[in-house]
Amino acid sequence: MQLFSLLFVASAATLAVALVPAALEDRSIGSSCTTPVQCPTPPILLNLTTQQDGKGTCQKTSSCTTQGFNLAGYCPHDPDGVQCCVKKTCSTKSGSGICLNTSDGCKQGAFVSGACPGDSSIKCCVDGAKPPPPTHCTGPDIVAAAETQKGIDYVFGGGGCKGKSDGGYDCSGLTQYSVCTACHYTIPRTAQTQYHSSLGKHLPRAEAQAGDMLFWATDGDCKNRVAHVGIFVRKGIMVNAAHTGTKVREQSIWTKDKKSGESICPDAVR
Repeated sequence: MQLFSLLFVASAATLAVALVPAALEDRSIGSSCTTPVQCPTPPILLNLTTQQDGKGTCQKTSSCTTQGFNLAGYCPHDPDGVQCCVKKTCSTKSGSGICLNTSDGCKQGAFVSGACPGDSSIKCCVDGAKPPPPTHCTGPDIVAAAETQKGIDYVFGGGGCKGKSDGGYDCSGLTQYSVCTACHYTIPRTAQTQYHSSLGKHLPRAEAQAGDMLFWATDGDCKNRVAHVGIFVRKGIMVNAAHTGTKVREQSIWTKDKKSGESICPDAVR
């Protein structure tokens, strides 16, 4: 009898543990959330005086793609697949629209910059608007822009279109600077949003050419956990801002780092 009791308790405990993630997700969906201007900076890094973008509701990311923009880290317990969905209208010279993540696309029109909060990964989707004319730049132009910054320190959160900040660059700050300088348009600021941006074209990594971007993700999760980006220079070589204690440099392209748990993603982005 005692054995059966123990087995029942153990089974009940296992079932309870299995139900916790689903319970947390269900409890988060529909909850209110407020996001800061400095998306996608996590709340722990925000200055207390930061202004707010606006209030939203916690939804599954798949249900917010045409209603507003998603930001991770602002829902109770932050379960996988649930993010803060902020619905915000915007007004531009091309007309009115709604602020969306550029990675979700603007199916009925085109994205217009400068009318939405946050970085360039969130833009105003205006129905019927014409996309901006293509710029003429080459992959080697992007590499050349990055190479001019060699020798500058790695600084977490550093750099962007205007050059280095706080004395240096991080990986995505360098890539954003290089594209801004060479092509005169702005790509998203983080490695995660750069990998999923509609501004880029995915292709097999084996087809990468000079100026294409290579990405790495924690535990190989290139959908949700992209953590590093570098610029392809030539076979086996990239230029990047690698990590604290290094400088912007050329180095060998690596596939997996046991210490960080990062693995290279299968696609390059052009």
